[in-house]
Amino acid sequence: MSVSSRLQNIEKSLQYRELALLWLKTAQGKSTYSEYWKIGEFQPWVSENEEAGLLYHLAFEVNGAVMIAAQGWRALASWASLLGLAIIDRGPQATPFELHTVRDFLEVWRSKLRSFFTDTVTLDRAVDLICEGYFDGHDVLFTDSRGELTSTYEKAELLVACYNCFAEENGKEVIDIDTLKHGPDGGVARYLNEWVMLSRSKVLVASGEIFAARDEVLALLKTDDPDTNP
Repeated sequence: MSVSSRLQNIEKSLQYRELALLWLKTAQGKSTYSEYWKIGEFQPWVSENEEAGLLYHLAFEVNGAVMIAAQGWRALASWASLLGLAIIDRGPQATPFELHTVRDFLEVWRSKLRSFFTDTVTLDRAVDLICEGYFDGHDVLFTDSRGELTSTYEKAELLVACYNCFAEENGKEVIDIDTLKHGPDGGVARYLNEWVMLSRSKVLVASGEIFAARDEVLALLKTDDPDTNP
């Protein structure tokens, strides 16, 4: 391939990338992620350029992951909030909570909150890395999915703070938020691998490369297999 042809391909690729970013910004400005399906149409350029297609599908994978996670977090947060209020309530009608009446309760509560906070931090960090690495720093989340992630993060911090207050009063181990915020990145890598591999497989399917798409999915399953990742 001549230098001129390579430059033309690079220029074309950049144009498609700009088109994908423009589509994302325009779509975010028109509606929320939940509402997009009512007005959105499949973009013809998705199947014309591999990178543009990857960005297009990545946007849906990331927003979808946040919205799905938020559903599970909402139930857990409601449970933890109610439980926390019942325990720390100091009102005149409150029934004193006796730790010795519920075996291992505090450790179970602590473990649930640790997992809740860690999962939130992990997803938040993965979204940030996707934005930086694939979308030139632009936020890939629509307003509703961004709101869900931000709200959940704040709620998780508040619930952990409430737990720590109770734990300190009763001489129990607190949850170290700073350590969890800067913990291992294994979960982050799993999110990134899943989003990118699934998006790439959809690009391959659109171009008729079914077996290559299959190999992408198999590679994803392999990375999630504990027997292949000691």
